[in-house]
Amino acid sequence: MDFYFVYSSGGGAGDWNGVNRMWNEFMPNYFKENTLIKFGDIFFNHKGLNSLLKKSNWSKIYNAREWIVDRTNDNSLYNTKNLIMDVGTTKIVNYIDSKFPNLSTNEIIEKFDSIIDSEKILERYCKFILDSNIHNAVTFDIPNPFKVRNQSGNPIRNIFNDKKCKSLLIDKCVKYANFTYHNIDDESRLLTILPAFLQDDEINQYLSRLDYKSTKLAIGALIDMNNEEFVNSILNIDKILNLKSFKKVHFLGCGGLSKAKLIKATLGNHSNFSVDNTTAFNRSIDGSKNGNSSLKEDQSCYIDYLNKKQFRIKPQSKEEILKIHFATPNELKLFSNQEMIVIINSILEHQSDNSSKETYDNRAKLIMHNFDVFRYNAE
Repeated sequence: MDFYFVYSSGGGAGDWNGVNRMWNEFMPNYFKENTLIKFGDIFFNHKGLNSLLKKSNWSKIYNAREWIVDRTNDNSLYNTKNLIMDVGTTKIVNYIDSKFPNLSTNEIIEKFDSIIDSEKILERYCKFILDSNIHNAVTFDIPNPFKVRNQSGNPIRNIFNDKKCKSLLIDKCVKYANFTYHNIDDESRLLTILPAFLQDDEINQYLSRLDYKSTKLAIGALIDMNNEEFVNSILNIDKILNLKSFKKVHFLGCGGLSKAKLIKATLGNHSNFSVDNTTAFNRSIDGSKNGNSSLKEDQSCYIDYLNKKQFRIKPQSKEEILKIHFATPNELKLFSNQEMIVIINSILEHQSDNSSKETYDNRAKLIMHNFDVFRYNAE
């Protein structure tokens, strides 16, 4: 089972500048081949701004591969076959919710649909797929922004918890998938979105409404499920569809290593399965540069290859973390013992009001380490 690096998954400019500077020398070739980018990260603003569209990008960027190559200077990304383009439509839902906070769930869905139509977003998405030579493009859905959290870690709003809106959500998924198919005329490029909350005959009914036969799936709506719901959902989907028979099945935002383990334990570790998750990135950049390194939420995490434990990086834990890293077999480690000493020391500098280009570079290396831990345990 492949584990994807989610490019532009959060964080600020300092962190992404660090990732881009470190990409060529330190990013494992595995992740250069298995990278996921989001259409919405390129073209949609964060909520709170007056315009949904990033007007400069909308008018100037026409090729996703050129966009990421320009940022990383990695020409190999022109040719990678496994690049996934996800839609990033959570930003549209959050934009609507921030501008129109009193809309009902069904009104939010219709507002989303009207924006898609009026801004010709699907037309642009289809052209972007073709111009960028994307072989794995997720079809549009209207996601629940449950995973978008405030600074205290609590969900901002679980908009689509209302089961009465399910039918309308599926109607839109069908509409968007069929539009995308007819405009690129190549089913093999599509990862058809399959919301994991669908039950039994709903799954076949949904797929039967498509104007093509899906050979690749992207299973979404997993992030807000507990373990029992998660297992029951993927078992039900597999019972109906036999997932190992598809060319590719990608579990979008699967929810961390525990969910990746559940996929393997429940369905088997199949070569056509892949997952993505941003925990490895988010924990790496938890460390604040404001001098509050005594606070837990202001400390980045080192994740352990063997035990999958997260260790907050603070002066008191430094020796324990390095001891764990030293004891990890060399063939597993992305960074040597000496390199990790430098990384941990630099993280502590960053968290002590001494941030610099060097500390951002080492935060980028920590991101790569933590992603490599996830990769090792997902494979």
